[in-house]
Amino acid sequence: MAAVRLFVADDIDGQWSELTDGGEPPVRVAAEDLSQARRARARIRAGSDDVAVILDVTVAVADDFRSARRELDSVEGVHYVGTVDGLAGLIADIETTGVADGVTLIAASPRQDLRAVGLDVIDWLAVRGQAKAS
Repeated sequence: MAAVRLFVADDIDGQWSELTDGGEPPVRVAAEDLSQARRARARIRAGSDDVAVILDVTVAVADDFRSARRELDSVEGVHYVGTVDGLAGLIADIETTGVADGVTLIAASPRQDLRAVGLDVIDWLAVRGQAKAS
């Protein structure tokens, strides 16, 4: 299995940074759902196999679902509400099932520390052999 790539959105202007070691140039996509994301990846990769398709995922992460849910307003597109373990599982599934080659974490709340969440996710994935931190 290829290593999943993980990025964090640094600001609302679209700046992003990678937390993992990446190879191919990334192409960032937003989708309404995972099916649309998979189709976008197939379309992009049909043009060039030498890119990594990175899916935007808006996240609200906390110690428990109720706390995380309070942080998520009405969000369009692919999103996740829950714990770090659940988020890491979702990201692993996204890569394993060919939906995308990685994700960009976007905070549902300005109080969310995306780097900390991302590093926790990387730790979870590393234990399972699915990511390597940069």
